[in-house]
Amino acid sequence: MSTGTELSKAVEMRGISMHFGSLVALDDVDLSVRAGEVHALLGGNGAGKSTLLKILNGVYRQTAGDITVFGATLQGNSPELARAAGVAMNFQEMSLIPSLTAAQNIFLNHEFLHSGLINEAAAVARARELFEQLNVDVDPTTLVSDLSPGQRQLTEIAKSISQDARVWILDEPSTALSVTDVDRLFDSIRAHTAQGNAVIYVSHRMDEISEISDRLTILRDGRKVTTAETRSTSVSQMIEHIVGKKARDFSNLTLSRKALGAPILELDALQDAHKLQPVSLSIREGEVVGLAGLLGSGRSSLIKLIAGVDAKASGQIRVADQPVDFRGPADAMAQGIAHVPESRATQGIIGAHATSDNLTLSILDRISVRGLISKRRVRTLSQKQIDEFDIKVESHRTPVLNLSGGNQQKVVLGKNFGIDPKILLLDEPTAGIDIGAKTEIIDAIHIKAGEGMAVIVASSELSELAVACDRFLILADGVICEDVSRDDIIAENPEGADMVPFIQRVLEEKIQAANRNLKTEGFSEKQ
Repeated sequence: MSTGTELSKAVEMRGISMHFGSLVALDDVDLSVRAGEVHALLGGNGAGKSTLLKILNGVYRQTAGDITVFGATLQGNSPELARAAGVAMNFQEMSLIPSLTAAQNIFLNHEFLHSGLINEAAAVARARELFEQLNVDVDPTTLVSDLSPGQRQLTEIAKSISQDARVWILDEPSTALSVTDVDRLFDSIRAHTAQGNAVIYVSHRMDEISEISDRLTILRDGRKVTTAETRSTSVSQMIEHIVGKKARDFSNLTLSRKALGAPILELDALQDAHKLQPVSLSIREGEVVGLAGLLGSGRSSLIKLIAGVDAKASGQIRVADQPVDFRGPADAMAQGIAHVPESRATQGIIGAHATSDNLTLSILDRISVRGLISKRRVRTLSQKQIDEFDIKVESHRTPVLNLSGGNQQKVVLGKNFGIDPKILLLDEPTAGIDIGAKTEIIDAIHIKAGEGMAVIVASSELSELAVACDRFLILADGVICEDVSRDDIIAENPEGADMVPFIQRVLEEKIQAANRNLKTEGFSEKQ
């Protein structure tokens, strides 16, 4: 982290207000960022964080207020002017074009030219250098549509780095990244600020904020609450400022439920055509199973296979002791399996449709009367989910694309909880969601499991798995390397350390060990 008190101002935003019709998204907000620092911007879903940063990046034109970047007034609003001023933004909802390669996306609008023609080879070579700088494995020639969500996130970050900007805006950059990839990202951030540049970092992950940022500014309901030194602000104080009252964090959640029921989901040598090696396991009613592993370990592949999104190559799935074959997600839903996908923007919502339509999309039978959709039932059932998940929305008719990223994720969760499934598959369920909402979602998982629902959670947030799950599957390169229960891990803790950090640390060690073993012993070879 940077030190020193007399640092020059990299960004100065004064009196920023932003109105969308009658909605006041920002009200007289100030943000001051020093050169050479990482400045965290915090707030709950819909607090105005992304709106403020899109104004700085030229996507929106503020209703009122002034902006300077390294002392120069930012005149007008456009991404081109912001880029010329030295500002680059990594968007929470990625700005990549699926039909272009990773390299083409990285250098879009600032291509390498040779004799007036685009030099693709130079772009690929430079993109490869950027990925090597991040120490990650992404092929620059791959179409974005063929990349995993985590690889897309890394491509978006490489795109920001490629612009040689003096101010990086990183909006939830780690939501799809593994622990190892986050560490590599932090190394790049520290190298950037060491040169006198600035980083504005947005994340709902409190441990990241404490580790990487020098100072923080907190917004609530479109207004600035405070700016403070990170090292003098505890996580509980951050949470209290974010939500406006004392709130729980993961350490206050407990896993206490009734006895587990009969096996509800059984996999016998299940395998897909690409990532997964044969998987055999049994999950019982009321059990919450966590999938832990690095990016590309096979967490999402396993969930998509069970959900009917990907076709199986071999093996068998049994639900309630009955063999099933899925030709697609609809078949899985018919068997009581609900799936919250990793990418909400492309797989979880229909952005242009109303919030109420998205929330009731999976329960058409309940909102129909003699084959016609009842607007009254849509309004009633969707409002129930809006209230239950505290979705911040102006009206149930508001298009879901107008919601913040965190509220969009709540819509996806509400839609799937609404069908009362027997088996719930959650892939990064709390990505882009504030700490208060995360605890509410984990509470909901515990409640549903207590009612007999089986839950599988894939998450790159090991603290989330530590508090949510009864059991953990450690994956690496498509192999389940270890199946360990929460009770077994707790038994290794005779000193009585804080339980969530202890479990998180054990899981991290097991993931690293699994990957080392695969490399040295060749477990990852297809049989």
